[in-house]
Amino acid sequence: MSRAGKFSMVSRSVWRSAKFKSLPSDRARLLFFYFLTSDHQNGIGCFRLPDGYAIADLGWTLPEYHVAKGDVEGAGLIDTDPDTDEIYVERWMQNNPPSNKNHATGMRKLIFGIESDRLREKAEGDFLEVGPETAVETERPSAGHYDRLSNTRYLSGRG
Repeated sequence: MSRAGKFSMVSRSVWRSAKFKSLPSDRARLLFFYFLTSDHQNGIGCFRLPDGYAIADLGWTLPEYHVAKGDVEGAGLIDTDPDTDEIYVERWMQNNPPSNKNHATGMRKLIFGIESDRLREKAEGDFLEVGPETAVETERPSAGHYDRLSNTRYLSGRG
């Protein structure tokens, strides 16, 4: 498994989120964290998850899963397309923007692969909102590049 697949970023602000706090049960809160961190998740927050996979992973019955999923969707934390079995985690792009040009390119490819037209358009809009150019701003300078901090007296060995 690649390094990228070993973790998911979860913002600490989730605990202060009115939407998260509105979830009516621990089961719904657990399901939201499952959607954020499961093996099905990817770099754009939109993935295909048939009900059978989720209930097998969670050890729940189908009715239990449907109730909790409805609660999470009703709180506005996810959007789903039952025709394609795809789930989109709302605000994914805001919490996980592209970190460099290659990451942005990979995200574009994943967005292109979303089967649901509605969810693909939503993911693309969110991607454009966070700005793929953000990836350029967060790139590290090349080896020969000196930025303002590295050119200080202390870091350059002059002080």
